[in-house]
Amino acid sequence: MSGMGLARTEPNFTIRPFKPDDAAAARRLIESVWREHFHHHPDPLVRDFIYTRLSDVDRAEAVYGDRAIFLCAVAVAGIVGTGAIRRLDDRACEMVRMFVAPAYRGRGIGRAIADDLIGFARNAGYDRIRLSSNNSLTASQSLRAAGFPVRAALGTGRRDTLALLYPSDLKSLILRTGKERVR
Repeated sequence: MSGMGLARTEPNFTIRPFKPDDAAAARRLIESVWREHFHHHPDPLVRDFIYTRLSDVDRAEAVYGDRAIFLCAVAVAGIVGTGAIRRLDDRACEMVRMFVAPAYRGRGIGRAIADDLIGFARNAGYDRIRLSSNNSLTASQSLRAAGFPVRAALGTGRRDTLALLYPSDLKSLILRTGKERVR
């Protein structure tokens, strides 16, 4: 996986590349955040969506290899945040797996992960980055603050199932510190 050996420490957490033994904890975090938002959703497709789509976490070393990276935010409690860049083609990538544990939200973890992923994508030579986020997830507000414009809405139109697509030119995105940190 690109970026091995890189780590950055912030107050109360460290952001570092995924390690093979992180899979179970990363999976638990992603599942718990999904469950928090969609456990009682009336549509079983939405409610159970994430549980059938985590094979990339189990195989992160292979999936996030060429011009890709999976990051973990680690605190005393263990993995408290995740995010990844997945290659789409030679010029475009996708930011995926952006999740932060409820008890750790509001501390800048999600934004720090996003900044590091944007910096990584720029350094990897991508021109464009895209991501989608369910409207019910906390990430949507943070993505707009980072400069991701909403370009399309996907889904049923219900507020709790609407997925927002955020494609963007990497040059237009705003990094919190104004510098690239993941190389």
